[in-house]
Amino acid sequence: MSNDAKPEEMLPIFSIASNNFDRDLMLVKTLFSGLEHLAQTEHGFRLSERAILAAGWWFYDVYCTPDFATNLFETVLPSGLGTARATTKITEALQGQLLKYGSGAAIKIHPKLSLSQLSPGPAAA
Repeated sequence: MSNDAKPEEMLPIFSIASNNFDRDLMLVKTLFSGLEHLAQTEHGFRLSERAILAAGWWFYDVYCTPDFATNLFETVLPSGLGTARATTKITEALQGQLLKYGSGAAIKIHPKLSLSQLSPGPAAA
């Protein structure tokens, strides 16, 4: 579930919970590939090496380079949002896209993420 970017350059940005692993994995990959194109970034994300199955749900993470994550927040969100509002808006936007294509997966900001880990942009808002 990975691409060519070095793991040490990536930060866990989003967590995914899915009850239909194969379908949702394809949709998540497609969604983030499209966002890479929109943000004019190559190899900006990778998925966890492993997914964990618990109670019928698969859990895995989306890792992003700091530059891609910053570009993603700046591209998708209007300027002037505070940090808390920005994280809510980005997850709502991504969740909406997954729902639009029939996914039941849930996406949230990774619990270990501090927006200060990213380049100036969303953390400064």
